[in-house]
Amino acid sequence: MKQFFLKTTLFLFALTLSNCEKNDPQDQLPPITQTGENTFGCIINGEVLIPQNGKGSLSVTPKRGITAKYLSNNNFIIDAGNFKDSNGNRIYIYIYNLTSTGVYNFELSNGESTSTFEPLYPHCWSIISQNSKYISDINTGTITITRFDNNIISGVFSKLTLVNIDSPNDIIEITNGRFDINLNTVNK
Repeated sequence: MKQFFLKTTLFLFALTLSNCEKNDPQDQLPPITQTGENTFGCIINGEVLIPQNGKGSLSVTPKRGITAKYLSNNNFIIDAGNFKDSNGNRIYIYIYNLTSTGVYNFELSNGESTSTFEPLYPHCWSIISQNSKYISDINTGTITITRFDNNIISGVFSKLTLVNIDSPNDIIEITNGRFDINLNTVNK
């Protein structure tokens, strides 16, 4: 009887441990690649963000889960969000004068896109559950571009802290970020 109890206990412990590992947010992210897979993923305050097509908050037309642009002035934009979920999260990354691989420091954002705000430095903003907008500030994180050639831009960001635009004491943390963009196919 003791042997049965011990085996059952060990089995249940192993089953519980294996289920915990599968629920690890990092395991849900796409792998870090540099081959133009058109992937993006990060963890925002413990919740995984993987782009999904759907309907944008202000639009009835379908919205792509991930879009990216490399502008003629060497500025790079990624706009990624879970638009399938009505409370989905969104992140917008702008890198000024991207001309090579390397580390870029995020600076102060005003929470607007390049149509109205095109600063001479990288910045980032995020919308959480379509309710709150968070912005990067000076020295709140970095992004590392690991590949920049043949219309493929790949990179990672490990820790990025954003501040609520309306309440500076409300802070979110974005971790384990990665993207692998093929500019020839991402917006199609």
